[in-house]
Amino acid sequence: MNKPMQIGGNMRKPTLRNYTGLILLAVVLIMSGCATCKTTSAIGQRPSTWAAPMKDNCNVPNLNKITNNLYRSGEPTEIGITSLCEQLRIKTIINLEEFHSDTPSAACPQLHMERVPMNAGENNPEVIDKAVIKVMNILSNPKNGPFLIHCKYGSDRTGLMCAMYRIIYQKWTRDKAIDEMVNGRYGFHTAWYGNIIEYIQKADIEKLQKQIHAK
Repeated sequence: MNKPMQIGGNMRKPTLRNYTGLILLAVVLIMSGCATCKTTSAIGQRPSTWAAPMKDNCNVPNLNKITNNLYRSGEPTEIGITSLCEQLRIKTIINLEEFHSDTPSAACPQLHMERVPMNAGENNPEVIDKAVIKVMNILSNPKNGPFLIHCKYGSDRTGLMCAMYRIIYQKWTRDKAIDEMVNGRYGFHTAWYGNIIEYIQKADIEKLQKQIHAK
């Protein structure tokens, strides 16, 4: 008499070893998921020391507060400049754009405007050094503040100067300053301006400090 056919072939009973392996795999997957959640949460936390967006942007794009005496932004209009003077009491505006001059506001006759033209794609560290020294010298006298640093969008050139301010005046590490610049949601274009990151990583801070204080 023929034996009945077994569907699916020979069936083996699960052993204790099989169950143990499955349990261990489940534990690993659960722990991995928890670790991922924790990391994602940590990444999402914004350090309180980073420049913070202003609730009232004074009609100025990408306006962020670095300290009580220093702000960063994109290019302000004449109306924006008036708002900056009246609401934030800005005394000095540092413009990093190559081909744009800020329009003086008749409502702010005492406002001091500084131009330090920069190319965001500049690869010559000596050229960047000169711009950094000039900006840091302007910022060296707190009585001339509050200050505003801006470029076209307030992302790359502005990010560079703010990072150097953090390192030179606030004694931040390079990595910490770069982290704020890149991940602070100010619009830094990492794919385009790796030269800025490289400059910050390699800049001779001690040499810059000596030249700043020598002025």
